[in-house]
Amino acid sequence: MRLMDSHLPPLIAGLLEPRRYPGELEQVSLVQTHISWVLLAGDFAYKIKKPLRLSFLDFSTLALRQRYCQEELRLNRRFSPDLYLDVVGIFNTPQDPQWHGSGDPIEYAVRMRRFDENARLDRVCARGELQVWHLSDLAERLTAFHAAADKAPPESSFGSPQKILWPPLGNFDELLKVFPQPDMQARLAALRAWTKTQHQQLTPLMQARKRAGWVRECHGDLHLANLVLINHQVHLFDCIEFNEDLRWIDVASEIAFTYIDLLAHAQAGL
Repeated sequence: MRLMDSHLPPLIAGLLEPRRYPGELEQVSLVQTHISWVLLAGDFAYKIKKPLRLSFLDFSTLALRQRYCQEELRLNRRFSPDLYLDVVGIFNTPQDPQWHGSGDPIEYAVRMRRFDENARLDRVCARGELQVWHLSDLAERLTAFHAAADKAPPESSFGSPQKILWPPLGNFDELLKVFPQPDMQARLAALRAWTKTQHQQLTPLMQARKRAGWVRECHGDLHLANLVLINHQVHLFDCIEFNEDLRWIDVASEIAFTYIDLLAHAQAGL
């Protein structure tokens, strides 16, 4: 299946019919990402995982999709229990899907409470409305979340120098294929060499950070589009549930993700 396919499978096409939901709905909207379909229906959003197997995730079987729906619920309820409600089954057939029924579910969805998409911090920022107090509120919430997050066991590989080096080297491997121009190849080679040198110099610090307990079960994807204003407070959502290595990281890496995204949005002052 192509990641962003405009030809929807029968299950998703069927679930776009308002009559399949409780209450009197006029419309069901679909938001599609590379790895999920999100159905917006009334006061709720239903997130269904695509049956994919990629280098960094495996949703290829119904059992795996159920497992990762449960993980998504568990992980996101750590900081947004009011948004993440439950995991629900979908019954009957893909051509005639029902939210209630007998027998085993044919698919699973994470049911969430809907929020105003215009309140996502990336959109707030695009409107020039992101303020210092928003970041202060995020800092307080993030500090409290990290303080309560589980620490990586010392014997685990999470947060080890080897684990930290693997993703950037993988990025370089892909970028070198995408940019065959000699000048880009030279620039990427120089940046790769710099990255390896920096990694070698910082390895003792990485090891000390892990010994001190700063590698924890974090959010893992804390850019502005995964932050939303609800009742004038910043809420985190949509953390990484499908890959432990991307989630069990140093809390400094978590903060750096938001910092770099602010720079990408030309908000160095914030």
